[in-house]
Amino acid sequence: MRTTERPSTGGSDGTEEARRLYVEFDLSASGTVACPLEEVGPNADRIDRQSANGECHTEATRKPDDETAGTTETEVRHTKAEITPECYCPIFFEYDCIPKVTEVTDEGVVIRTYLPDRDRLSALIEDLGDVTESLSLRKLTRIDSVEGDQSNRITLDLSTLTETEQETAAMAVASGYYETPRATSVGELAAELDITKSAMSQRLNSVESKLALAAFQ
Repeated sequence: MRTTERPSTGGSDGTEEARRLYVEFDLSASGTVACPLEEVGPNADRIDRQSANGECHTEATRKPDDETAGTTETEVRHTKAEITPECYCPIFFEYDCIPKVTEVTDEGVVIRTYLPDRDRLSALIEDLGDVTESLSLRKLTRIDSVEGDQSNRITLDLSTLTETEQETAAMAVASGYYETPRATSVGELAAELDITKSAMSQRLNSVESKLALAAFQ
């Protein structure tokens, strides 16, 4: 049962909030729910999702599969399912995030969203973990304003990392460790995870080595 305390985000009072973190999740629903997003299959070209009156409505444009090769016709398929406590999309809305499905794979879906800070990212991950069969971070981008219209972007492809390494990388990027000058230190990151400075340094080295290798493959 999810007990994470969600941060207050204003909501209906019309306030605005800057979004600094772009996140891509690779996830799949738990075995207790038949997710219509995952039912559309990996040959879906475009997916639109809306919720109303406790129901999830999904409309997907599907490409012709191998059996219909040679045709140019596409198929638009609509599905409807009841929203239950085991559904993961409503959790994004609870954190004032808009989930956008960018890809359907054989294992699940890829969802992207924007968040304001690492604290909300950590809480969102914890709650999503309670209702998903599998959950991992695929990509994380931190966007910081510099001067005028310029911005500084730090992007990490996290698909090659272990769960622990993903947690470490997400914390480092979101906390500003890779900014110039750095907004946090190895010691401060270690203290947040309650590990030694040496252990945190080893984790960061492992993360950076894997990311560097992936960049040149």
